[in-house]
Amino acid sequence: MRIFIILILICVQSLTAQEIRGIVYESDERVSDFEIVNMNSGISSTTNQEGYFSISSDLGDTLVFKSIQFEQQILIVDENHLQTTLVIELKKIVNLLDEVNISSSSEEFNVKTANRELKKTIQTDLEKNWFIYYPPNPKGNLLASIIPGNKKSVPKKSEIRIIRLNDYVELFASDDTLNCEYLKNSFGIPENGCNIFLDYLESKSLNYELLGPTRRLDLIQKIYEASQEYIVILESK
Repeated sequence: MRIFIILILICVQSLTAQEIRGIVYESDERVSDFEIVNMNSGISSTTNQEGYFSISSDLGDTLVFKSIQFEQQILIVDENHLQTTLVIELKKIVNLLDEVNISSSSEEFNVKTANRELKKTIQTDLEKNWFIYYPPNPKGNLLASIIPGNKKSVPKKSEIRIIRLNDYVELFASDDTLNCEYLKNSFGIPENGCNIFLDYLESKSLNYELLGPTRRLDLIQKIYEASQEYIVILESK
């Protein structure tokens, strides 16, 4: 009787568990032999040679993507994750310690020479960055008569270019992957609502740099996030 109950529990768990599928990237390359762990069930999986993985998971489970070389990422499974192929982009852990070169020298330290070089360095920095050393003068531009060449125009901040509607139209017309059919099959955008969704994308004011070849995964992620917001808006009407 006890064995029969255990078999029933195993069958129920196998029916409720679902497969999470995805691809793991680092920059533009897929990562193989990368470990993914389901913290709730203790099940683990690794990516194959092409970076693909699949792991059994339920709604609300916590998936951890971890490696010594990359920053750890945590994903809480929701319904959207069960309906699409995940794209996981890794970030390498960068060692910020600078290299230190130690060398021996037989030259004696010359105090006068060191002081002379220090004064020269301070004078050069004073001429270039005079505004750091002197407080602003409310009565006039007195510093202009003291330090020549300090009237430097402040460069204007360059405006951030955003992706416009015609950029999206051109992209979706020429790209082999990103098109209305892809939006319908992958993100659930209605086929007759593709053009309206592109208008909605323009309102998100995404950075034009996302159209670059090295930012493609970031662009797809932003389009996915916007599509989920757009679907919620449609359903609320």
